[in-house]
Amino acid sequence: MELRRLARRRARPLWVAGIGLLSTASWQAAPAAELDWTLPPPSVSGQSSAPLVAGAPETDAVSSFLAAWAARAEQVRANQPAWSSPLVTTTGMLEQRFRFDASEQQAGNGADTRVTDGGRGLDLIVSNSNEIQIAAPPYDLRSTPTGKGAFTGFGDWAFLRVKQQLASSPASGDNYFVTVWLLVQAPTGIAPLTNDAWTYLPTMAFGKGWGDFDIQATVGGVLPASHVATLGDQIQTNVAFQYHLLTILWPEFEVNWTHFIGGPRGGLDQVFLTPGLVLGRFPLGDSVLFTTGFGYQFAVSPTFRPNPLTPAYNHAVLFTSRFNF
Repeated sequence: MELRRLARRRARPLWVAGIGLLSTASWQAAPAAELDWTLPPPSVSGQSSAPLVAGAPETDAVSSFLAAWAARAEQVRANQPAWSSPLVTTTGMLEQRFRFDASEQQAGNGADTRVTDGGRGLDLIVSNSNEIQIAAPPYDLRSTPTGKGAFTGFGDWAFLRVKQQLASSPASGDNYFVTVWLLVQAPTGIAPLTNDAWTYLPTMAFGKGWGDFDIQATVGGVLPASHVATLGDQIQTNVAFQYHLLTILWPEFEVNWTHFIGGPRGGLDQVFLTPGLVLGRFPLGDSVLFTTGFGYQFAVSPTFRPNPLTPAYNHAVLFTSRFNF
């Protein structure tokens, strides 16, 4: 009897040790790499049990979207001419860039006006044949010899432009484009700068190149939705003659013509000539190209009229900067 009791006392530690050994083996069977340390304790409620890598699919989706967008822009550029955009004439090429322009204008009545970002902004290629522009409103700072009529403020906002490229071919082909677009302008300017009317600007653009020389041109209308008798309509025509030199130089000469139909300037023709030089594109990193340029614009028609002020100014110094991506 005593021997049996002693045997039972010795067997208990072995049974306990066996349980401990099994527990140890179970713990060691789960490598640290497979353990989810982000899980909250069972007693904590209302917490997500998602692992830290849960955001990876979303990140991959965003990266794939941006890569596809960039690839589409490259494909569009490969199927159209590779010219530089003129200083004043809006190009019919589809662009993906941010553009900032400024000008210093001197009028025949002695007023000086500094215009910042006159209707430029962010251009995005959104399909194989479409581009949209989201522009900033122009900001004017005007001074006069007497101080009378001086002001600072925003002009009417041409906030959205939608381009449709109808046909194009790169330099390896026929080297041309044909494009149409619609620009919408909202009457958001301060009193001296607003037309008090929504305005629509439908335009057709075409361009043709011969080696290093190209011509880009536009014909469009300025059509206010109201106050037509007061404002009148306009037909605007711009033609840019451009030559490509030494990889980065684009000397140009532009003719910018506006014909007024009705309104206080009805029957008049305002014509500016614009020699200029565009330089670019300079690489800034892997996917950004920088372009800049400047020009001098002067009026040749009509003769000065103080009321209504025509031409809008006698001459101007122009500056442009673009960041293509």
